[in-house]
Amino acid sequence: MLSQKELIQYSRQIILPEIDVEGQEKIKSSHIAIIGMGGLGSSAAMYLAAAGVGNLTIIDHDVVERSNLQRQIIHQVSGIGRQKVESAKETLQGINPDINVNVINKKATQEQLSELTGEFSFDVILDCSDNFDTRFAINRASVIGQIPLVSATAVGFKGQLAIFNLSSKSACYHCLYSAMNLPEGNCEEQGILSPVVGTMGCLQATEALKIISGLTASKESFLLAYDSISTQFKSFNVPKDPSCVDCKTNTTSYA
Repeated sequence: MLSQKELIQYSRQIILPEIDVEGQEKIKSSHIAIIGMGGLGSSAAMYLAAAGVGNLTIIDHDVVERSNLQRQIIHQVSGIGRQKVESAKETLQGINPDINVNVINKKATQEQLSELTGEFSFDVILDCSDNFDTRFAINRASVIGQIPLVSATAVGFKGQLAIFNLSSKSACYHCLYSAMNLPEGNCEEQGILSPVVGTMGCLQATEALKIISGLTASKESFLLAYDSISTQFKSFNVPKDPSCVDCKTNTTSYA
């Protein structure tokens, strides 16, 4: 049940017929895991908190560095040297003190993610990490836990958004990328235009809210490529790989 204060605070969302009071209550009761409090996680987490997601679990093991501040807008100069999850929690609760923010100050390993997905009933997982080992571990936890996965990357002037594991028939991250087919490049080596990573994080938040509200157009996995120089978006369907080592045995139905 939404309080009078919440009805006012989220009125611009509630007025949308696709959301309404029922949709806002779903958002309030939802639980989203965000792995990575860098550039992607910063904007995604802030918008999800502002939108009224009732429970956020944020996971990161790094500390805030000065070079992060150009794009990781959830952190401030005063937070340099602090753990990212603690810095992020302070900002998120400043945006919305009524939500619950769980902090996990650990590296997102396969074992740790398995424990978390077993302990919490996540509605969506956001992959905001910056390396392939972590992305594959997140994907496996998503497949095993039957939890929709919203993944994004950003390097230079370009970004990618992908939705996986919406159902047992959807492609997973490993269907698209394997150890033998990994794109090269990272922010440290190639740089990043700060709003690009924010754009991709905002798209992650949008897709997560759509999933929670039941507004996803289909259960098919897709990849969205963004080029900020040409100001173009291109969308591609991602077919399920029947021989995928991560999801080929996942034949049960999602809730």
